[in-house]
Amino acid sequence: MSAKTQTASPFTTVPKREFGYHTGQVDEFIEAARDAYETESGLSAEIVQAKTFDLVRGGYRTDQVDQVLERLEDALRRAERDEYIGRYGQQAWDLQLIDRLEELNGRLERPRGEKFRPADAGVQGYNVDDVEVCMARITGHLQDEEHIRIEDVRNATFRAEKGPHGYDEAQVDAFLLAVVELLVVLD
Repeated sequence: MSAKTQTASPFTTVPKREFGYHTGQVDEFIEAARDAYETESGLSAEIVQAKTFDLVRGGYRTDQVDQVLERLEDALRRAERDEYIGRYGQQAWDLQLIDRLEELNGRLERPRGEKFRPADAGVQGYNVDDVEVCMARITGHLQDEEHIRIEDVRNATFRAEKGPHGYDEAQVDAFLLAVVELLVVLD
């Protein structure tokens, strides 16, 4: 018997003919993340956010794993916020938030169709109208006119649009990630 006690996985596997996350990779990462979180060493929200797993037949359900990783990422972002405030003070944190808000609002205030660079010719981008609706909701939230949940931003989907008639996917995704990061620490 090993020194560590093996615990049952909280994740369900998909049927053998369907694809899910590689169980060994997920189990290894979750165990390493748990150890790092408990010892407060070497784990950051960025590491969790960037983590990917191979898709294999019969793997873990992706939605379940993603939800656990999102909760861990959010907890780490809040811990990082609290550590920053403890080290530099609330005023320094508030100034940093103001800078982030101004940067986000600068993008949101751009005219319709100009908020993000167009997708390259022949490359799939996001439908401009779909993205603009999402940006309007984010603007409404930041101006206290409408409430948007973190999950709404994380799970935003947009129709595909080819070439310069669509927004560049990477730029939109990076912006949405910045919005999520802000909403988490404001929560």
